Amino acid sequence: MLKRTLLASAILSAMALPSVSQANENFDVAVNSDLEVIVISGSKTEKPLKDVAGSISVITQEDLDKQVTTDMSQLFKYDPSIQVSGNTGDAQNFIVRGMGGDRILMIKDGMRMNEGYGADGLNDIVGRGFIDTDILKQVEVAKGAASSLYGSDALGGIVVFTTKSASDYLDQDENFAGKIKLGYTEQGKQSNLSSTIAFKTGTLEHLLNVSKRDGEETQNFDNTKPELDIDSTSYFYNAKYNLNKNDFISFTADVWEQDVKGDTTYGLLDYFRTLAGYNIIEEKNTSTKENKSFQLRYHSESPTAFYDQLNISIYQNETTQEDVEYGQLDINANFGFPVIEIRDMWKTAVYHQETQGFLSNASLKINDTHTLGYGLDIENSESTRNEVKLYSVEGTPKAGYPQTTDKFPKTEVARAGIFINDEISLLNNRLIITPGARFDTYEMDANNALKADGEAYANFDEDHVSFNLGALYKISDTVAIFAQYGEGFKVPAYDLAYIDHDNSIYGYKVVPSDNLSPEESDSYELGLKGHIDNLFFNAAVYYNEYDKFLSTELIDIETSINPYSGQEAQVLVYQYQNIDSVTTKGIEASVRYHLNDTVSLFANAAYQDGKNDETDEYITSIMPLSGVSGVTYEGEKLSAELILNWAKRMDKVNENNVEVAGYGTLDLLTSYAFNDDVKINVSVSNLTDKRYIRYINGAGHVDSSTLSNVTEAGRSISANVHYNF
Repeated sequence: MLKRTLLASAILSAMALPSVSQANENFDVAVNSDLEVIVISGSKTEKPLKDVAGSISVITQEDLDKQVTTDMSQLFKYDPSIQVSGNTGDAQNFIVRGMGGDRILMIKDGMRMNEGYGADGLNDIVGRGFIDTDILKQVEVAKGAASSLYGSDALGGIVVFTTKSASDYLDQDENFAGKIKLGYTEQGKQSNLSSTIAFKTGTLEHLLNVSKRDGEETQNFDNTKPELDIDSTSYFYNAKYNLNKNDFISFTADVWEQDVKGDTTYGLLDYFRTLAGYNIIEEKNTSTKENKSFQLRYHSESPTAFYDQLNISIYQNETTQEDVEYGQLDINANFGFPVIEIRDMWKTAVYHQETQGFLSNASLKINDTHTLGYGLDIENSESTRNEVKLYSVEGTPKAGYPQTTDKFPKTEVARAGIFINDEISLLNNRLIITPGARFDTYEMDANNALKADGEAYANFDEDHVSFNLGALYKISDTVAIFAQYGEGFKVPAYDLAYIDHDNSIYGYKVVPSDNLSPEESDSYELGLKGHIDNLFFNAAVYYNEYDKFLSTELIDIETSINPYSGQEAQVLVYQYQNIDSVTTKGIEASVRYHLNDTVSLFANAAYQDGKNDETDEYITSIMPLSGVSGVTYEGEKLSAELILNWAKRMDKVNENNVEVAGYGTLDLLTSYAFNDDVKINVSVSNLTDKRYIRYINGAGHVDSSTLSNVTEAGRSISANVHYNF
């Protein structure tokens, strides 16, 4: 009964449309804006959101400015169906309807973004989304499997970042324009300055953006997290050459860099912190992250016998993260032999991934009933992760050092896929049916590398076909129901298949796998969206099955001799294997009601459930019943939004894991336009200074005392001011 009540509450709760959007002065304009927002994630071509048979959340540049968003971790903070793990300076990842990590494909202007890396596929060491929010025009999240369009890794959804171009700043008759933005965020003490210049010379358009951010770590409520200094810089350039009014060639260069400095080393010194006779004199760490992407694109809307619209691009995306830890120990210990020394210790770990790709997609209207979409993608990625340890005394390396290890061998993954879909319009365009299919082939090559036992790592070479079927029926001109079935798959992750991680000193190790299969998913969704007069609504129920899910399995127990104590200890031996299946399901609903041209009410809710079908245990990436509600005021110069964020207590936890309490917090967003050129945005988060925990950070904890480390920040103010010229 309780579950049925919660389900009913989730459906009936008022829910904001996927982004907290701004109404315009004229209500009719606001209606059209809400319904006609253009998305590309649903079909790879521009299409009004109201005509997409599926759930897509959208956040625009206007939303980013109004919410004073400065980091990927703050995206979609008012959409409970989407979570972003991590904070500024940390590894960050999207979690969509309970599925996250590299099982969510991330795309920037069509290009595949970097994969993450970390224990158990959580990407907790190297995150994703190395991008500055100031260059973003729009971000879309398409929920559910999408491999019929995007191929491998679109297992649980896709995130599509669209960057800006000069036309976003230049009016029709303008040749020069720009924007300067200055901001400050109290949480993290981050100051930021960005400058954008757009200009046109004849048929050639240019956009140049430079952004600089300096700050600290995102603290918890008690301000007990280790201190960090975080500096990031972004350089973005886009050039567009208009061949004629229908065709253009564009070039984009995007360089993002971040330096993080701290005074605590975890991986290097943790073992020695409680070891008798070992005293830490000094410790520090640095993390340098860099992403460089370049793209050359051709776009045509000059109709031919083969297409009405065509996109072709080539690109390169390169990501590097270098983590350096240093510690100095004063040692006076005896484990059967005396050790007296001042030891200097370094650990340097480097993750590098480089991807080149050829992308193409086209659309062709055959007749009034059929519009074909098709394309070919070819991509190749190379990934490495190596680690060097050096222990020295008075400048002389200790015996056996430096030690160099590869967490997995240099791995090349080649992907190629061809897709086709048909948008079928029936019943005088009231019914739209879109079947689609994609054939993918991939190879994963370990470059003849050998495992610790001398055997060669296995290579993977497989083909895969993914299907999709979507249908949207317009009950009226403003209300539609939709249904969608989609298939997804993911190439076995190179870091999980090839990881050879011996951490026997901590009682475990992970050995490589030779016979992994692609993870697969089936997504089912049924929904309703539209508006009746002043009432906007959007609701969906979904059911997702994930087969051959990768998970760590205990395969052996060995014995090992501790090199410091000389004592014998057990070592648990793990290996990544395909388990039977994981199932997630849930309900999302939203509604916004415009009382008049200036005031509207909104609220949202999302309910999720997910289990490992083999063990009947909950997966820790699902969220409790949660949502957002509030009121919006839009005046000629002043706008304001009061938002209540809430979550129910999370009791869907496994044995020995602690439950996480529910909460309710208030945010206040305000904007004031002094004139057409100057505007200020102010955001007050956690207005009542409440102590609370998001379940995404508390999941899996076995001791409630450790939850204090993952509390959210207290009350904080953020602001930015824009000057357009």
